[in-house]
This record gives sequence, structure tokens and C-alpha cells, in this order.
Amino acid sequence: MSLTFYRTRVLLAFIILTFSTIASASVEEVGSVTEQIGDAAQIKRGNSEIIESRKGVGISMNDEISTAKTKMGLTFEDDTKVSISEQSTLVIDDFIYDPTAGTGKLAMNVALGTVRYSSGAIAANSRENVKLRTPTATISVRGTDFTMTVDELGRSLVILLPTCPSNGDPCWTGEIEVATDI
Repeated sequence: MSLTFYRTRVLLAFIILTFSTIASASVEEVGSVTEQIGDAAQIKRGNSEIIESRKGVGISMNDEISTAKTKMGLTFEDDTKVSISEQSTLVIDDFIYDPTAGTGKLAMNVALGTVRYSSGAIAANSRENVKLRTPTATISVRGTDFTMTVDELGRSLVILLPTCPSNGDPCWTGEIEVATDI
């Protein structure tokens, strides 16, 4: 066996290992499924990977979460909480979070159904960087709780809700800004 043949085989093995490591590298998780009632929900990751949802499964940017006869709760790294009702579809467009500063960016798209949003650290510290979209509206969050419902025709209903801390502090109502193309 010649030295050139040996070097070629080593180089080829190195390339194969490098690309297989890159291909199998996991997607960075931005949160997880923290509640689930029912078992007919899935997470579509990328163009082809379908992940069956269950409590504890991680969620990532660009994931499309679809519920059939399932209710889900998601908790993001900044403690943003999102509840998804049955027959709903939510896409996580963007999530960047710096836990040291408590700042970042969050963008989601509600394509169908009802989603409840409860602000976390990003909305508290970088509220101008939180945008939620429906087919007919863009909601800018100013640190609060609200629900968004999108019907089969793409019409949106947004309802501002009181925020009631779990530590017993009094409830308060924050602010959202809703814009449409009209």
C-alpha cells in the first residue's frame, strides 16, 4: 500500500466523519413542551422531520407546532409561556435570548386556532423586539398576557388579558399594540 493511497483514505475518513457530525448536530432548543393534554400533536422541523410532541420535547426556531385534539403549553428560555388550543398551528419564526442581559428577540406566527401568550424576560426588557403575527394582524407586546384566535378564513381576534403573578401579587393589565394592513 503506497503512502499516497493511505493519505487519501485518511482524508476521506476525516471528511466523512466531519460531514456526518455536522449533519447529525442537534438544532438549538429555545424552549420545551411543558404541558400536553392529548396525544395528537406534532412538531414539524425543517422540510421533512416530524417529531411527535410530548411533555419534555424541545422546541427550536422555525418549528411548526400543530395540534389536532391536543392542548399544549410551551415555555421558552426567557420564561415566555405559550398555550396552544386544539386545532391550532403556531410557527416559531425567531427566538434569540441573552440570559445575562435578559434581552433578545421573539417572533411567532399563529396560522390557525387559539394561542395564549404570557410575557417573559424578552418582553420585559426588549419589548420592541417581540412581534406575533396572524394572517391579518401584527401584535407588538408591551409586557402582558393576551390571546389570539385565527379562524378558517384567516380572520383574527386579539383579546388583552390581565396578568396575575403566581406569587400572590395583585393582577395587572399590560399593553399590546395591534396593527393590520388596513
